[in-house]
Amino acid sequence: MINKYEIKEPVWKDNSIGIAEFRLKDDLLVNITYKNKNNQRVFPDTYIIKNTNLINRTYQIIYGKKIYKFLINELEIYADTQ
Repeated sequence: MINKYEIKEPVWKDNSIGIAEFRLKDDLLVNITYKNKNNQRVFPDTYIIKNTNLINRTYQIIYGKKIYKFLINELEIYADTQ
């Protein structure tokens, strides 16, 4: 099963996104919907985060939830082959 999730804006200082641990139980399709001043998406691709081994991945505890950090340039672009 693949779940979908939208990120409104990345963390600009290192071009990363944060995903809560509970969202990573299954494969996750991620869209970053932020648009520049020309109304174009800065990150137009859909990315897939596969049910991955999270050991040794950087995370923070925010509001009691474990948030894992993913650099956008390390994410796999999802190619829908169906």
